[in-house]
Amino acid sequence: MGWLFLSDTLALFFAITGLTVWLIALFKERYRLYNNRHIKGIAITLLFIAAGIGVYNNTLPLSFEKEHTNKHSTLEIKALQIRENLIEIYRRYVSDENIPILSAITLGKKDEISKETKNNFSLSGGSHVLAVSGLHVGIIYMILLWLASLLPYRRWLFVTAHISVILCLWLYAFICGLPASVVRSSLMFSLVSGAFITERQNLSLNSVFVSAFIMLLYKPLYLFDIGFQLSYSAVISILLFYPKISALFAFKNKILVWVWGMIAVSVAAQIGTLPLTLFYFHKMPVYSLLTNFLVIPAAFFIIYSGASLLALNWWNDVAEYIGRIINFLTTMLQEGVRTIVELPYSVIDGIYIMPCTVAALYSIIISTWFFIETKKCRFLQTALCLIISIQVADLI
Repeated sequence: MGWLFLSDTLALFFAITGLTVWLIALFKERYRLYNNRHIKGIAITLLFIAAGIGVYNNTLPLSFEKEHTNKHSTLEIKALQIRENLIEIYRRYVSDENIPILSAITLGKKDEISKETKNNFSLSGGSHVLAVSGLHVGIIYMILLWLASLLPYRRWLFVTAHISVILCLWLYAFICGLPASVVRSSLMFSLVSGAFITERQNLSLNSVFVSAFIMLLYKPLYLFDIGFQLSYSAVISILLFYPKISALFAFKNKILVWVWGMIAVSVAAQIGTLPLTLFYFHKMPVYSLLTNFLVIPAAFFIIYSGASLLALNWWNDVAEYIGRIINFLTTMLQEGVRTIVELPYSVIDGIYIMPCTVAALYSIIISTWFFIETKKCRFLQTALCLIISIQVADLI
């Protein structure tokens, strides 16, 4: 709000409004007219907005301006140097045409990828695999957890292993340049490991929102980062819709279970990200589900192979063998994506929607989820009315 409205008067208005709402809440509580917890929540939110606008106007603009210049801190320069050293190891064993894809998937360096390759991944719906995000950090987290599981169980050893996993995740995020999606994923998996250590529930909407809150305390302008918006939309949507979708069919065959799980996760993520994708990119890949069946397993094996290559680069014969595997995987990935793009009607282009339409689409999604969860018709009626409103507005 401080970034949008550079006005101390507006901050004062929100502060007075918040205090007024708080007094109303106290009055209602005194006479016990009804449950007023949500009123106090509104009051606290207004007071936080007022404080945020005031702090931003008086202290933060200069720091943000300095932060968004092209100068890197000493720590950032060191991280970039480490990343370049790791890429140099890749160059010894992987062909030059495959280095950009490998560097993007494993270390988050995308500036060497050709425009044609980026366009192919975007049109096929697989561009998320080129940007290090929750998928990549999740794969790294699985590797680290597997290594930790090899240790004999002792309470102190268990705690030490999970603390080491957290430190490794943040080292990886640091090497990747701390983009919003990697910071979000690292923070969320750190909370998961913290939950393992304290023997609490390990993943819920609370942990997602806690990670978002911590990130926004550190850098409020993350809120306007497309990667931040898409990653949180995807994760929240998966947590809400994946259990509902996966429960539609039950299979005993392990291959069918895996296939249906991939479909359920992809559909759940698409539900949450589709409005933002249409708003920012004005197109919708038709075969994104098919693409996910290609790019996600490929990313999985490429990350494992890349990590193995970095760990065993001192053993020349093994490193060369791993390099040939990486060349094969990255080549097949690019060819597969190119084939999907060449399919008929692979993308619906030229979609332009307004911010109010984005809000309406998310309202439809939320109303639909509440209807599925509660079976109350008023939520379904709300969703249908919003659909009609969007159509009427489009006709007008």
